[in-house]
Formats: sequence, C-alpha cells, structure tokens
Amino acid sequence: MIKIERQVTDPLGFHIQLAVLLAGEAQRWRSRATFRHGQASVDAADLMALLGLGVPSGSRIEIDVEGPDEATAAEAIRNLSRTF
Repeated sequence: MIKIERQVTDPLGFHIQLAVLLAGEAQRWRSRATFRHGQASVDAADLMALLGLGVPSGSRIEIDVEGPDEATAAEAIRNLSRTF
C-alpha cells in the first residue's frame, strides 16, 4: 500500500472540479484508491462520496493506493493531488 498525504490549499476546499479529476484518475487503475479525511474514508473513484465529505481548505487528507498497479497509480494520483 502506498500512502499520499496532502493539505488542501485551494481556497474553495476540495470542490467538484478536483473531485471529478480525482475520481476519473482513480477509475483508470486496477488498484483501489481510498480517500480519507478525519475519520471518514471513501472510495476515491466515487465522485458523490468524495463530494459528500465536504473537505474545507486547509484540511489534511490522505489517499491510500493498493493493488496490482499501485506504484503507477499512486504516482499519477500524487501528481494530480498537487493541484489540491
């Protein structure tokens, strides 16, 4: 399992455009990506679940990637998460 930790710096928080990008990227891979905020954890490929978390700006998030192509998937998600 590969763990990615980030702080959401976008002034709008983790908004719909970021959620669409992350969900789309997570769906490309066979590995499972899990998005965590506080005590909540959701499948990163599930757009509505991501939006339901209501992650505000300044929050710490964690994305866990696990599966057969986790190294490649984690690198793609890590690059994308720099925009958060």
